[in-house]
Amino acid sequence: MTSGAAVPLRSRRFGTYDVPADRVVELADGLVGLPHVRRFALLEPAQDGSPFRYLVSFDEPELGFLVCDPEAFFPGYAGRLPRSAGAGPESAVLTIVTVPAEARRMTANLMAPLVIDGTTRAGRQVVLESGGWSTRHPLLAAPESVSGAESR
Repeated sequence: MTSGAAVPLRSRRFGTYDVPADRVVELADGLVGLPHVRRFALLEPAQDGSPFRYLVSFDEPELGFLVCDPEAFFPGYAGRLPRSAGAGPESAVLTIVTVPAEARRMTANLMAPLVIDGTTRAGRQVVLESGGWSTRHPLLAAPESVSGAESR
């Protein structure tokens, strides 16, 4: 595939896209619980500057995930990953986000980030065995914390 080629993605759920080849990500081992799903389109947010993106599967086009740059919420997170995670200066680190009915309670899976090489676009989901991160780490401060900070 050349760098200028586009890959078609047709999904009833996410729409139809011609995905630039440089936005195609391959996770050699798939995702935890979904080892057969390996090839994804990383779709940019509609709003500039947003830390959120969509990761939509080419293998199962109705399967997609909201992902985010954890650095936007937890500065220094990527730097705390163990060397074995393979994150380097050319890597992107993303986390899968879960958005419940009450969106302000959204969480990120900081225990199993996606580490993607910025040059090859090959990546993997890394399960961290230490670091104190959870699979449902709150992304936003609890309302009482925010109001407490405002009262100072």
